[in-house]
Amino acid sequence: MSFIAMHIGVIGAGIVGLTSAYQLLRAGHAVTVIDAGHGPGLATSFANGGQLSYGYVSPLAAPGVLSQLPSLLFSRTGPLRIKPSFDPDFWRWSIEFVKHCNAQANASSTLRLLSLGLHSRAVMQEFLARESVSFDYRLSGKLVVYRDAHKLAAAERSLELANDLGYPQRRVDAATCATLEPALAKIAGELAGGIHTPGEGTGDCQSLCRELARLVGAHADGKLLYEREVTGFDVRGGTVHSVRTRMGDVAVDACVVANGLAAMPLLRKVGESVSLYPLKGYSLTYRDAPADARPQVSVTDADNKVVYASLGEHLRVAGMADLVGYDYRIAARRIQALRTLSAGLFPALGGAHAPLEWTGMRPATPHGRPILQRANTLGNLWLNVGHGGLGFTLSMGAARVIADAIDGKRPAVDLAGFARLAA
Repeated sequence: MSFIAMHIGVIGAGIVGLTSAYQLLRAGHAVTVIDAGHGPGLATSFANGGQLSYGYVSPLAAPGVLSQLPSLLFSRTGPLRIKPSFDPDFWRWSIEFVKHCNAQANASSTLRLLSLGLHSRAVMQEFLARESVSFDYRLSGKLVVYRDAHKLAAAERSLELANDLGYPQRRVDAATCATLEPALAKIAGELAGGIHTPGEGTGDCQSLCRELARLVGAHADGKLLYEREVTGFDVRGGTVHSVRTRMGDVAVDACVVANGLAAMPLLRKVGESVSLYPLKGYSLTYRDAPADARPQVSVTDADNKVVYASLGEHLRVAGMADLVGYDYRIAARRIQALRTLSAGLFPALGGAHAPLEWTGMRPATPHGRPILQRANTLGNLWLNVGHGGLGFTLSMGAARVIADAIDGKRPAVDLAGFARLAA
């Protein structure tokens, strides 16, 4: 099959859209990125956890979640909180989520996500070797700590999947946790142990979005259109001819939808149904944090679902998972919980500047896997959505497999496992 260069529209200027644009330019296509915002990475990519967790990708849908449901419905302080809604999308999503809360489905999703995650790591390493970019990237390694011995044992079983794929992870005891990250010494007595993954990294996702936008904009065949809300598509003969915006149409030969939650109403206009729901998270960014409040490794507190990452001179603290609908307000109770946990682990933060508070809506699928496929109804429309809390981690790999699929190449990762609701 001979290569045909096309003009491809990419909807979305977050990390998923911009990596897609970059990979398509590398493949030889002309690309126009279209976004409703006034710059790159200003929504879910803005202040996420900063972790590139290629080997720690187990989805939220897991066997133990259903037994916790009563507490999740009524607790206002737990790391995972659910607020039922009359929104039909919530119930459709929830029913599918429950179907995937079993050991077999969880293991299947984890294996597929690991495959995509490790491919994404390889593509990221290629990118870092090729481009001169600055986003506070560091190969820090990742340490997930557990207070509950049973949860640690379950995590140890999962790490065998990564080891089988040649990506080393190991269980470590509490003393080793404190050696790997001295800040943990004060709580070592509370820990059952942890899982250490040396190949993980950290970085500022929004800074990478800016760098990718710079690379795309500097390319002779790259173009960035901001403040262009996409309203639909001009479809003729089963093909997208242009992307419609409030400021005029953009003619395209093909299109990649990569705008997170906004993809759902947009795709419905052309008969495409995807199941996404916002998984709301929160973060604090302590700018110019004291040196002893910046961990040497990326740390995840598994019990509280909170992550800590050093981003240059800053400390990013992120966590929580709220299924509360499209509520974009910053919940003071959740922010205070992050502040309390941070101060308990890093007392030096008591003298730090007031942190930047943020909340973001992760576009999650029920099974936890992104949707990477050609649209059912339109032959030149492609979907790269639904990465949940793994957008930063999976974006490079997802972008490469979509670019390969568009070019008729066999992607390095089997896309059969990344359809709408693949079993």
